[in-house]
Amino acid sequence: MKKTILMLFVAAPCFGQQQPIQDLKLLIGKQVVVQRMPMCQPGTYTVVLAYAGKQAQVLSLKPYNMTRLPETTLNRMAPAARAMIEDAQKSATILVQFEDGTQLDSCAPVSPSKLADWFELVPGQTLETAPATPGSSATTPANPSTQSINSLSDDEVKQALGGKGKGHWVWIEDMGLMAAQGNQVPQITLYMPDAVLAIGAGSAKKQFIKYEPTEEEKKKSLMIVAYGFAGETITEGCTSITRVVLSSDPAGGVVQEAYLSEPLGQVWRNNFGATNDCQALRTKFSLDDVQKVRAAAPNGEFFVAVFSGTINTKMYKIKKKHQSKLGL
Repeated sequence: MKKTILMLFVAAPCFGQQQPIQDLKLLIGKQVVVQRMPMCQPGTYTVVLAYAGKQAQVLSLKPYNMTRLPETTLNRMAPAARAMIEDAQKSATILVQFEDGTQLDSCAPVSPSKLADWFELVPGQTLETAPATPGSSATTPANPSTQSINSLSDDEVKQALGGKGKGHWVWIEDMGLMAAQGNQVPQITLYMPDAVLAIGAGSAKKQFIKYEPTEEEKKKSLMIVAYGFAGETITEGCTSITRVVLSSDPAGGVVQEAYLSEPLGQVWRNNFGATNDCQALRTKFSLDDVQKVRAAAPNGEFFVAVFSGTINTKMYKIKKKHQSKLGL
């Protein structure tokens, strides 16, 4: 498997332009044509070749968890070697959905330089504007992936690492009758950036390691992790989450898309060893987008809409008590 992944990072073809794109997040929501490379059922290495040449929509990315080399080490490398490492650090496993509802991913992380081997943009698509996503409101927001998102100040980061704001998170679950009868209840957890930093620092301290937050973790954003329903038996199945959006009301008056979307693999197993593969989803929204939705919401109480494919599986109302707990 290591050899397979390494092969993804070697060549450098283009993606319909002079230079490969450097931010794969720009692909989220885009329509692409799948090339002659193997695709896999999400979370597996079960190869599917039947969709080569078919059109699909990019649903989400799972960044490659690669150890970051110190800048001093990179500076000592030959330019070609450094370029290869930096290209690999930007790679991600790409999840797409086809017109028949089938979801497949790229089997392994794809780097920007190798993107053209897997996908090409549908004619007329650009990386600056996002197409309407199935199931979303007719009001299409600007592509949040291109927005400049402010970061916490150095003082705010220092305070968060010291534990301030560690309680700025909220857990909300679906207590409906049908949901309560499952093995896993549909739920979302919302985190403010100071809570993310405080929790990360606390976990690192328990492991006797130093916590160095990434630039992404310092951004002023609302992180939402969404889980779907899982039945008590294998035949009841489970719901994979593929999209999370903010909405001012149940009708989708003002909608904001996540600027970051990462699938989280789950395997549900019963006492007899049978398993189901499900997908949770981690998403992030800029605080500016959160405020836009809240300002348009009746009484300031907005909604988090959770989708599985084109199906809106659940609308969670973010009440004032939740916002107060978050520190919004």
